[in-house]
Amino acid sequence: MKNFDLIIIGGGAGAFAAAIRANELKVKTALVNDGIPLGGTCVNVGCVPSKTLLYAGEILHHAKHHGVAGIELEVKNFDFQKVVQDELSLVEKLRQEKYEKVLKNLEFVTPIEGKAKFVSQNEVEVNGEKLSSEKFIIAAGSTATVPPIEGMREVGFVTHIEALKMSKQPRGLIVIGAGPLGLE
Repeated sequence: MKNFDLIIIGGGAGAFAAAIRANELKVKTALVNDGIPLGGTCVNVGCVPSKTLLYAGEILHHAKHHGVAGIELEVKNFDFQKVVQDELSLVEKLRQEKYEKVLKNLEFVTPIEGKAKFVSQNEVEVNGEKLSSEKFIIAAGSTATVPPIEGMREVGFVTHIEALKMSKQPRGLIVIGAGPLGLE
């Protein structure tokens, strides 16, 4: 069994901020992450990719509908797949620079990839190994919820996670949800 002063469950912005502070205080810490890669929702499947795609759409819209008399612009090419690939490359770059590189330099923080399961008040099990601590921070974030709408599973759907990685532009899209990710 490995013993830590602190175990942080999650790998997003909140968990990462806690890990940096724990390192500053020289607290022996385990950062356990599973699911969305290090960096959490914002950098991987939220703010960064959605705003990157929104910006591309805004540029395309302004080129077609600029409203300035006497200027005629023509969009010669719109490669949806290339725009999405650029977005995915930016996400990877930011994840590496802002999270992975920083984490490697945190002397008192041990990153562990895997799902944490509490087995007692002071222990979690990750990948079959027990970790113990008197203190835990649960910063596991959230996941997309698919509402129980009749027939939805039969016709198919994508969450924001799949939508941000589509290789083919859809003809149309219905968005269910009015949270930040749904609105973006």
